[in-house]
This record gives sequence, structure tokens and C-alpha cells, in this order.
Amino acid sequence: MRYMKDVFEEHLDEATWLWGRWERALLAPDHDLSELAELEVRLLAHLDGLAEGGEDVAEVLLHPGLDSKEDWHASVAAYALLVEAVPEGVLALVRGASLAQRPAVRRALELCDQSRLGNILQPLLSSDDLDVTATALEVLVARSDIEDSRLVPFLASDDSRARIAAMKGSRDLSDSTPRKALMHALVSAHPDIRDAAIEWGMAMGTRDAWTACQKAVEKGDDHAREPMILWALGCEQTELALLLSLLHVPERRMEALWALGFSGRLAAADACLEWMGDSNLKVARLAGEAFGAISGLRLEGTYAVPPKEPLEEPIPLNQEDLDADLVPRPEDELPVPDAESVARWWHTNRANLDGKIRYSRGQPFQAGVLLEALEQGPLRRRHVLARVLDLHTRRRLFVPTRAWTRTQYAALTQAKAAALPLRRLEWR
Repeated sequence: MRYMKDVFEEHLDEATWLWGRWERALLAPDHDLSELAELEVRLLAHLDGLAEGGEDVAEVLLHPGLDSKEDWHASVAAYALLVEAVPEGVLALVRGASLAQRPAVRRALELCDQSRLGNILQPLLSSDDLDVTATALEVLVARSDIEDSRLVPFLASDDSRARIAAMKGSRDLSDSTPRKALMHALVSAHPDIRDAAIEWGMAMGTRDAWTACQKAVEKGDDHAREPMILWALGCEQTELALLLSLLHVPERRMEALWALGFSGRLAAADACLEWMGDSNLKVARLAGEAFGAISGLRLEGTYAVPPKEPLEEPIPLNQEDLDADLVPRPEDELPVPDAESVARWWHTNRANLDGKIRYSRGQPFQAGVLLEALEQGPLRRRHVLARVLDLHTRRRLFVPTRAWTRTQYAALTQAKAAALPLRRLEWR
């Protein structure tokens, strides 16, 4: 019996480690979907092993695991509990989870393979516990497993999470109630509510949403990141100047570079080129990433600065920057561009491109190019690219970039088969 417990403890430890790697890979600039799938195979094997442990393992390891302060550990425990759970068990897990446990339970539910999960969670939408309701709603929207009619009552909810989730899932503005809710949300003092409303309104082609986006970008405060991205996705060539101006605001520079990489505009690539030689390597890396996303140039070989060899001896304590942020970020894995080599390449190749259209990885922006980037591009950029597909198809097509890869590949296959044209983003 002790031996079997050791086996399941090993499954739990390995699954926790792999779950963390998998979640971090979703933001990696140097991994693609096929590499994520390889990692996922190992993770799912340990999750399946845990789920086979039955009630004894659930009682001894999984239920206590929900209290782990390590997010990945709690998510693994919740997922393993859900794999074979009957509907009553699913509801009990959500209702019984503490506020600290619920984020892990929510993530496990988003990934759960229960085929009828949408129907199972529906009763929770009328729960007296607002957190339970919001959790269920967020899961259903993330899984695209709820009808618009069920979302309408939440569009004016006093609970911000429920309201945001409802707007993220809504695909219709034909009735007066959703349209009124959108207008109210666009002027909300809550930045997340405003941002969800802007994206919803842009998908529906409403001018009020575009105007709200412009105001948020012009304000340029700490809550401008999302509006900047949306502005990059929807702006015409002449409107790009607003985003370019934020490159000269130090606090907004990195956010502006990130957004510009999704604009597809040659003027954005020109601007990024200027920042590739910046002494701040984080700025230089982001500028290079954005430039490559537009131009198609891969920053490797002569177009990248060779990485420095690690120091053999530790830095003396009196020379070490004790205030430095040592937590690695996704952009830390980006190559540092060789600005001069890139500039020479751009001088030769820019004349072959049309400044009036958008580009993605050096190709004119169109459906096939976007789907190719979603299938083969760096994982960290795909979350925004999925929103591009969502916006340009009026929320008819979406790739859930934080789901299991098999779910993502199925969504990509569906999008290819649909052969929908990418409508131009226009405001009326």
C-alpha cells in the first residue's frame, strides 16, 4: 500500500512540475504549438495516472492538494478530481472550494474534458454566491459553451467579473438591452470593464467603441495597455501616429512596442528599427520582436547579437544590484537584434512592400496568413492573434490559445474549413 502511495505522489509531483512548465510555455517567445503538444503528452500521462487512483488517492492526496500555496499543485489536484467526477461531484467541488482554491479549480474546469460540462455548470449561474457564479460564467465563456441569451442578464451585473465574462462571450448587439449595456460599459471607471466593452464593440463594428479606445490610448495611463493593442489592430495608416507617439513616453514605451508588432504597418516597423539599438536590452528585444512580426525577418545569425557567455565567477556582493528584478520574463528569452545588420536588410527589402496594407511575418495580412501564424507562430503572440481572428470574423471563429493543444488544433481545422473572409474593421 505504501508503494502505491509513493507512485501516486510521484505522479502528483511530476504533474505539478509539468503543469507549471506548460503554463509558462504559453507565454514563451521561443516555443510553438507543436512543442507545446510534446510537453503536454507527458503532463497528461501523469494526470491520467493520478485520476486512476480512485477515492483513496483523492482523499489522501488530491483534496489536501487543493490547499497548496503552489498554484500548479492545486490545479493538478482539481483536474484529477474532475476527470471522472459525476455532475454532482463537479458542482460540489466548485461550491465547496474556498476563495483561495477557486482560481485553481477554475483553470482545471477550463481544461476539463467533460463533454457535458456546459450543462453541468448551468445551475451555478443562479448561485447566491457571486464568486461561484462568476467562476462558472468565466469557465463557460472560456470554453465557448454558453448561448448569448444566457449572457444577457450578466451584462449589467454589479459583479465586475461576471460582467466582463459576459461581454467577452457576447456575439450579438441586435437587441436594445445588450446595446445599452455596451454603452454604459464603454464609459465605466473600471478599466477592465471598459476594455472588455471596447473589444466587444469593435467586434460588432460600433464607432462608440472605437472612440472609447482612442480616448483610452490618448490618456496613456497605467491602464492603457489593452486599448493600445486594440488600437494597433484596428487603426488605419494615418491613425498609427497616436501609438507611435507613446514610444517617446518612457513608461509606455515597451507596451507601445508590443502593440505595434500587431499593427502590421511598415511605419511601425520603421519605428521599431530605431529602438533596436537602445541601451535598455528589454526595449531592444521587444523592438526586434515587433519588427520581425511585421517584416518576417528572423532575428538569428548575423541579425542577432551573440548571447554573452555566463560569468564563471559570481559577482562580488558589493558589486551586485540588490534591487534588480531577478524573476525571468518571457521577453528575456528574445534575441537582442543587431541593429546595423537589420537596418541594412530593411533598406534593401522595404521597397518591395506596400505601405498602404498590413503585413504579418512579411506577407500581406489575410486569413491564410493569420491561421498560419496561429498554428506555427511563437506561443506568446498567439493570444493576441486569436483575438484578431475573433474581431475580423465578428466572433464567429476563435482559437482558445490557453486550452489543450488538441482543442486548439480542432479549432484551427474548423477555422480553415469555414474559409470565412476577414472583414475589414469599420465603425458605424
